[in-house]
Amino acid sequence: MARRKRPKKHQNHERWLVTYSDLITLLLVFFIVMFAMSTIDKTRFATLAQSLYQALHPGQQIPLNGMGTTALLNSGDQNNGTQFPDNLTAPNGASKQTAQNQSQSSLQDQQQLDQLFKEIQQYISAHHLNGEVQVEDQARGVQITMRDVALFNTGQAVLLPGAQHIISGFVPFFKQITNSIVVEGYTDTQPIDTPIYPSNWELSAARAMSVVRFLSNHGIDPTRLAGMGYGQYHNVAPNNTPAGRQANRRVNIVVLRKAYSPGTAQTLPAGN
Repeated sequence: MARRKRPKKHQNHERWLVTYSDLITLLLVFFIVMFAMSTIDKTRFATLAQSLYQALHPGQQIPLNGMGTTALLNSGDQNNGTQFPDNLTAPNGASKQTAQNQSQSSLQDQQQLDQLFKEIQQYISAHHLNGEVQVEDQARGVQITMRDVALFNTGQAVLLPGAQHIISGFVPFFKQITNSIVVEGYTDTQPIDTPIYPSNWELSAARAMSVVRFLSNHGIDPTRLAGMGYGQYHNVAPNNTPAGRQANRRVNIVVLRKAYSPGTAQTLPAGN
């Protein structure tokens, strides 16, 4: 008995239209996303930046009627007088202006300290102080180094009359500028153990503070002054000879550049 042939199924020759329509849809979505990413609303961007700043600084939030305070701002014209913090870029280039001002201030500070270094150098030479005082132009500022023999008696922190005369000669130079001033005291490795100075730490700090107090009493703004005691550390010469120990017993007066501040690692002397 012959088998009956099954009828052939009808083939759909338009199935490619489904794939084609999916591809066209994906391409359309892709170009929409690309268009959206390429369009930046400067006003909304500025508003977002200001809103983030307000959110991170709650004390500066603005009040909204009936809604308390909020960190969100209504969008508006970019030239509506909105104030931006220095570390955010405003559409009108506010941060660029801030950077220019800082650069100009740094250049002015450099010129002032260069002039200060030259004037102090000339003063030391003119008054024949080269044996007691040295001046250096360092990265952190202008450093004036004075030997302890010209300033104090052995084991003491009271300024000698001659030392007061030397330091007072530099006061007019310090008054010409507003930079911070750090006074540093150093000793040699010879031990000291007295009721007033149990160690070289106390002696070096007391000597630095004697100079700080003298400068303050002679018209230098106390807010510009700081004193540090380094004891027998940060030597500039070996302590195994009298000349070396003499070089290590010293006081530095450092006029700091504006970029440096007391208490930071940048103000510390270079290690030796």
